[in-house]
Amino acid sequence: MKWVSNDVDLYNQTKEYIDTAVVPLIAISVGSDFKNTVSKGEFINLVSMDLERQLKGRVFLFPTYSYLKKSENVIENLIEWKTELQQEFKHVVFLTSDTELKEEKNEQLEGKLIWLPTIPLENMDENLKRKLLQDQVEQILNILLQSWNKS
Repeated sequence: MKWVSNDVDLYNQTKEYIDTAVVPLIAISVGSDFKNTVSKGEFINLVSMDLERQLKGRVFLFPTYSYLKKSENVIENLIEWKTELQQEFKHVVFLTSDTELKEEKNEQLEGKLIWLPTIPLENMDENLKRKLLQDQVEQILNILLQSWNKS
């Protein structure tokens, strides 16, 4: 389910089955790494949409959380998001390709922040792109299954 009115209506009717919030994270930077930053964001958005498509009825895909790459309060904001979303969803997952965010350890986000290495997709054959995205989604599915089985 996505952040659209029709899906919220469906969520309200079936919320006992939808226990996982997925929030894509995208760093914003227009410096020397502008294109690389955009590529990472594009990749996370594609993976997030594919994950939602495959797990519709179990996950709710929130809008992308964008932040300035040099911002110092990103982790604090994510902890606030996690706390807010856990009032409605048993599991909260953040997806990112931002290496700096991955390296910033925080026990409150342990197991909630999933880092994916970026695969440049811009000049790739459509079939290969689909396969690579599917592989990434399968890795996330394995993480989610472990999380779901623990609870």
